Amino acid sequence: MKKTNLILILILTMMLAACTPKEPVEEPVEPAEPVEDIQEPDETGEEGDVPAEEAVEESEEVVEEPVEDVNNYDGELQEAYEYGKVLYNLGLFNGVSTVKYEPNLEGDMNREQAMKMIVSSLGWEPSSKEQCPFSDVSDWAKPYVGRAYLKGIALGTVPENNIFGAQDAVTMQQLLTFYLRALGYETSYAYENALKLGEITGLTNNIEATDDNLKRYHLVMATYNALGSSRLDSARTLAEDLISEGLIKSSMAEEFGLIQEYKYQSQREYGPVELNEENFAEEILGEEKALVLFFQNDNELCEDMELPFYNTAVALAGVARVGILNEKDAGEILTEYNITSFPSIKLFKFGEDTTLPAVPDMDTLVQWVENN
Repeated sequence: MKKTNLILILILTMMLAACTPKEPVEEPVEPAEPVEDIQEPDETGEEGDVPAEEAVEESEEVVEEPVEDVNNYDGELQEAYEYGKVLYNLGLFNGVSTVKYEPNLEGDMNREQAMKMIVSSLGWEPSSKEQCPFSDVSDWAKPYVGRAYLKGIALGTVPENNIFGAQDAVTMQQLLTFYLRALGYETSYAYENALKLGEITGLTNNIEATDDNLKRYHLVMATYNALGSSRLDSARTLAEDLISEGLIKSSMAEEFGLIQEYKYQSQREYGPVELNEENFAEEILGEEKALVLFFQNDNELCEDMELPFYNTAVALAGVARVGILNEKDAGEILTEYNITSFPSIKLFKFGEDTTLPAVPDMDTLVQWVENN
């Protein structure tokens, strides 16, 4: 009996084993790379606190294509467009947009609009509205016209009736007159000789002469040219003055070609070097060209020489070392170079000296040094 039961159990066990499904054998799998926990962006592209751009793997750099500066200008207008871009980057020109360079170069221009750009480009602070004496000026323009009036560059078309002519168009003669007065030229002289002085000062460089009322691009070009012009009593350019006043950045002005490096850069910025018995030889005698003013305190003729000689030093910064030697600091140098009267001027060339007339005129002194 026991033997029969054992046989039955063995048969049942074999039958159950045959009916049980075998488990599949999995192929060995290489370990997977760890997956970053990146949130899926919703329809707006937002991922909670993580911007969609940050979900891109670092290895996938997104290279932005440069935006091509496309316009439909050519000739004089294209040149004005480039000038305007420089002024815009320097913060001296706004155009018609507050967020990008978008000039309206072919637009008409009236006198109050011209005043805004001229006053801004000269680095002048707008006045209060109350300081504008004219009754026909728009409220937004009063601070600019007011400042131009206080500076003596805008007198009005009918000043006895407080009329500025704010909405009048601008002629080339008027535009140049505004800038020439700002550069220091006398009011009537500037107006009567505006076109000729515009050529002399460079204000009309690359601007075609016209008798028509001006467009905005004429103002842009004259303003750009003004940055390279000098005030009547100065050898430094307007751009250099604006840099000194902290109104434009030196690096940007240099990038745009408005300023240059000079052999004697500190002289260009600060004028003639102050000489004494100790530094005279080092500063002067080894130079290819050096100009020295021998100066005496409380001497009227010497005082008349100060400003012209300062400007001479600035103008010659690329050509010659320029210095002033005060009588009280000269020691034996006066005897050595036979200085018996003041002011006296000597031109040194590698230590060899030549006496020049002490003429209080920058142009004359510059020409003498450059031609000798």
